[in-house]
Amino acid sequence: MPRVIAVHSVGNMDTWLAGGAEREAVFKNFSSSYRIFRQPDSKRIAMVWENADMARLRSTLSSPETMRLRAKHTVSEDVEMFVEIEGAR
Repeated sequence: MPRVIAVHSVGNMDTWLAGGAEREAVFKNFSSSYRIFRQPDSKRIAMVWENADMARLRSTLSSPETMRLRAKHTVSEDVEMFVEIEGAR
């Protein structure tokens, strides 16, 4: 299963950061672990999901509950995703 990176902006960084426990509950549905990065002096973040099950990722991220949490956590609608090309260097 691949590593996936998602990048997006948030409307309010404090609100987004406060949602960590809810994000963890969502992400465990499709990845073995994850890391979060913040762009300095910006409201942009990146998440790296390890061993992502792509079918479950798509299903989870498009669910009504996840969409509700995205709005609650001030996630912008424009989420960029990158999937690791296994074996590429």
